[in-house]
Order: sequence, then structure tokens, then C-alpha cells
Amino acid sequence: MRARRALLALALCGLMTVALAADKTLDTLQQRALQDAYAEGLVTRLINEVGPRFSGSEGYERALIWAFRSMEDAGFKNVHGEPVIQPRWVRGATRVELLTDNEPLPLSAVALGGSVGTDARGIEAEVVRVGSLEELRALKPAQLRGRIVFMDLSMRRSSDASGYGEAYPVRAHGPAEAGRRGAAAYLMRNLSTAADDAPHTGSTDYEDAPRIPALALSNLAADRLAAVVKAGGASVAIHLDARELGAVNSAYVVGELPGKSDEIVLLGAHLDSWDITPGAEDDGAGVAIVTAALRQLVKLGKKPRRTIRVVLYANEEFGLSGAKAYAEAHAGELGRHVLAMEADLGSGRVLKLMDGLGENNAALRAAAFAVVAPLGVAPGEATRHGGSDIAPLTAAGVPLLGPRQDASRYFDVHHSANDTLDHLDRAGLRQNVAVYASLAWLVADWPQPIARLPAE
Repeated sequence: MRARRALLALALCGLMTVALAADKTLDTLQQRALQDAYAEGLVTRLINEVGPRFSGSEGYERALIWAFRSMEDAGFKNVHGEPVIQPRWVRGATRVELLTDNEPLPLSAVALGGSVGTDARGIEAEVVRVGSLEELRALKPAQLRGRIVFMDLSMRRSSDASGYGEAYPVRAHGPAEAGRRGAAAYLMRNLSTAADDAPHTGSTDYEDAPRIPALALSNLAADRLAAVVKAGGASVAIHLDARELGAVNSAYVVGELPGKSDEIVLLGAHLDSWDITPGAEDDGAGVAIVTAALRQLVKLGKKPRRTIRVVLYANEEFGLSGAKAYAEAHAGELGRHVLAMEADLGSGRVLKLMDGLGENNAALRAAAFAVVAPLGVAPGEATRHGGSDIAPLTAAGVPLLGPRQDASRYFDVHHSANDTLDHLDRAGLRQNVAVYASLAWLVADWPQPIARLPAE
């Protein structure tokens, strides 16, 4: 505590009275947040009352009503929806089978978001196994034409989500690369760190390539297929009814704690989930964190210098429609956004604070590191990436702070039917709320101007 007060005093360049008042407010915030089960109750209600809430679905529309009610119940002001056009895609029935001399063996699989389907006859073809995008790109069309590519790349477990970053390109770009080479379909080992039979979905980008059916296999199914391929070869049958149904009009939700000025500190999370999952970690936890954080600030009964705004974005999973719509709708006031933070990595504890404040906000950076140190959060590296939904803001020069959570267990359930309430780290949720609330208040009530970053 003494170390934090010393750092705050130095960071504020001699404004000792302000520093001590801020320190007392932040102490109160953190203690209340660490003892409050509100976030746990909120995400529980979201999962139990709404469940899956995929872009363009009835579930997402129910989530909108839930979000309006939750924000108003939490005491937020100016609660409203803002329009967004969302895509509507359905995966339909899915069947993948390993063909044998006897009965076909089912393989647990799920279509990648945006995949095309098969025709009524389905696809039956020989499997070509590859272990990386580089290996796939090295193959000639004659080696793949009419065959099914099986991308057998295992994702590495990591606490900082770097394993996901390394493996992500095989889902994002693998189907396009296979389609360009004449493959009939694309199967991939899912991006999961769990040795189970629950397949994990996620979006893909066909770019300008021919569109072919693209699916993810569970790790157990991928193990089974890999063993048969290595033993002498395999053929697989795929039936998939995935299709696009056109765009729909919808909304994302905004609520605020008004400040004394029109400058804005933004806290973001995404309200949508994939259709196959309740989405407790992704991103029910994030919704609960930012909502609970602002609720703590409302309960202080104090008016900050700047407005604090929570945005529950639409369609993060399948095209970032909400992020793009918010940036476009608020283009004229992005210059008044002084900070953005996003919660979209589950309920794991915040381990370090990534710094996207830039070189001209050194005092604020020192204060931010000091504020979260008692919560077990270490100073992190400089970054310009704080999350997908706030990316259009940070690209426009809005500073960011990035609480980096422990993602060691997150990808066991990410984008799968196993993303349920029992997986949540409830102590981690409370610590996250304390971190986000503390940083939001620090920045919103910062007595000095906050410098913007160069636009990218």
C-alpha cells in the first residue's frame, strides 16, 4: 500500500492531495469488488436465461433484452441500442464418418463459421494429411484435386494465449489454401487444448478462393483419423447442410456513468457467442466483468471527470459487425475517446497489464501499474492490440490498457459446447472486476490531459 501511494504521488507530479484521494477511492473499489459476487450471478443469469446467442439468431435478440435490463438494473445511464447489420449463417446437420470395410465410424466434428455445405450426396474422398500451412502450400493441385485435406496441427497450451495465436492461421487461411489447390473439403484438428471429444468451432476466411466445406474435428477424432492415415491411408464421408440466410438488422448495447466532460473511457466485451455453446467464458465472463466494473463505479456515488461507457458489442465471433458499426457511428467523437479496454479472454486472473498508452502518457502508465499491483498484476509490455472489438478505436489513435489474463485453461472450452458455467474461475472474475474498475476510475478521473496515439 505504501509503495503504491508513493508511485501514485510521483506519477501525479506532486499533486499529493489528488493522489491520496484517488488512492482511498481505489482502495474502496478494490475491496468491494473482491468481496462482491455480482459478476458471478450476472454471467449465471446470462447463461441460464439466454444461453447460446449467435449473430442473427433469436438467442441474440433475447440477449439484447437481457442486456438492456441488466444495465438499467445496475444503475447505468443513457442505456440504449445502436443499429448494426449482422450476417445470418446456420450450420445445419453435420455428419463426418471414417469409411471402413464394415460400418463407417463417426468422427466428432463441427463446421467452421461461414463454411459452405455439401450437396445432398455429400463428399466421399481420400484424405491427405498435412501438419502446417507451409506443408499445405507446398502441395501441387494434382496432389489435392478431389481429395480432403486434413490439417493435423496440435495447439500448444499457454498462459498468454500465444499458442492460439500460433495455430489460428490454419483455421483462418487453411480452407482457402486447400480450395485454391482443388481440394474437395478441409478437415482440421480443432484449436483446443483439451483431450476430449468436443469439437471447437471458429470462423474462416475464404478470401478469393473456391469455397469448400470446412470443419474442425475434436482432438480425439483427429487422433483417430491421424492413426488410420499413418497406418496406410483413409477415406472420409462428409455431409453438411451449412448455408447463409442473408443479413438481419439488430443492435449492440451501450450504457454509461456520465462524467463532468464529454471525454470517454470505454470498456468493451461482446454479447454474442457461437451457436453451439452457452458461451460462459467466451464472452459471458467479459460481459460480466465490464458490467460489474461499471456497477462498482456507479455505487461510489461520485461523478468522474470523464464519462465511462460500457459497450456490449454484436457479432465479434463472425465478422466484428458491432466493432465496425460502433467505430463508424462514433467517428466524429473518437477524438474524445481517451482510453479503451476490452474483456474477452474468459475468467482467468489478470497476470499483467499490457501498456498501450504511448510515450506521452508516462505518468498515467506509472499510476496504472501502481494501482493494480496490490491485485497481483505485474507491469506488461507495450502493445497496440487490446482486443478485436476495440481494434478500430486503437487504430484511430485511442490509447488502451490491456489486462492480460491467465489463459491456461481457456482454450479447453473456447468455442465449444463445454464452455459452461462450471468452468468459470469465480475468484478470477472478482479480481478482473477489481482491475477493470480501478483502471477505469483512475483514467476517468485523471486530472491531466491524456495524449492520443498516432493513427495506424
